[in-house]
Amino acid sequence: MYDGDVLIVFENDLDVAPHVRACVEEVRAAGTRIVVEQGRPDGAASTPCRLHLGGTLSFFTDAGAALVIASASDPCEGVFRLDLAPLDFLGLRGCAALLRGTRRLREHGGVLLIEHPRVPVRRVLHRGLVGARNVSVD
Repeated sequence: MYDGDVLIVFENDLDVAPHVRACVEEVRAAGTRIVVEQGRPDGAASTPCRLHLGGTLSFFTDAGAALVIASASDPCEGVFRLDLAPLDFLGLRGCAALLRGTRRLREHGGVLLIEHPRVPVRRVLHRGLVGARNVSVD
């Protein structure tokens, strides 16, 4: 458990997408609290078009999260999978960050597929993503 608002990314995802690792370091340097955890959040293999996010996606982490998500989703065509199972808290600013981070992907016909959100996170997603195009919550 971390004190305050912290965005968590996972080493396995960064191993398959080194450009995202560089973005994480830039976002950290700009002041967003990001922690890289070693543990795999689930049994699914990491792929270049899949990212797990944990911790908090709120007012304090939304700008950095949008940049990390953009870095991870920009090279993808088709579907970008964002696994939110490890996410403890999502605010409406966090929903806006999800949309900002995947804007380019979605404008080119790609789809943001949000996977495994916990019930409280799912509730916020349904309120914060109303009317968003090319977004699906699994």
